[in-house]
Amino acid sequence: MLRKIIVILCMLGLLGFSCSLLKKSEPQEKIDVRDKEDVIQKEEEKLPETLYTFNVENLPEECTEQNEMLCAVEQAIKCTINVDMKNCSNLNLPKFIFMNDQSIERPTEISYKFVNKKVLPNNTIEIYTDSVCNARWFGLCQGTVIYVLTPTGNNIKEWRVKDIYAIE
Repeated sequence: MLRKIIVILCMLGLLGFSCSLLKKSEPQEKIDVRDKEDVIQKEEEKLPETLYTFNVENLPEECTEQNEMLCAVEQAIKCTINVDMKNCSNLNLPKFIFMNDQSIERPTEISYKFVNKKVLPNNTIEIYTDSVCNARWFGLCQGTVIYVLTPTGNNIKEWRVKDIYAIE
């Protein structure tokens, strides 16, 4: 009887030791996968370091960057300066961009630089810019301005600006 108890205790000890080894090896594998994902995401997040400046006299129709997301931000900025620009009404931009009232101080010049990009779990992307403009315009063209992008329809290669907000 004593032998059976000793054998059972040894088997339980061996089982417990095996389980602890399994638990220790799993997090290491997860860390490796996360590290690989972080490297891939950092490579994708390389944003141009250019300072872009647009004014009411200098609004080219073509985007300066070939990236669809950065182009969507650029188009929103150009439409902020001049809502009558070609294609602005077709871009499905936030409604406040098109507000036209004497009390609204619309900027005639905006300078910005891309500083960060965050991929959110709800299939949207936030593009952070460091911006300066020559008007108040709801406080959405000075400091850190964030453009929330969403895919247009089912096409993940085409993006539109869904919302704009600023951090002071």
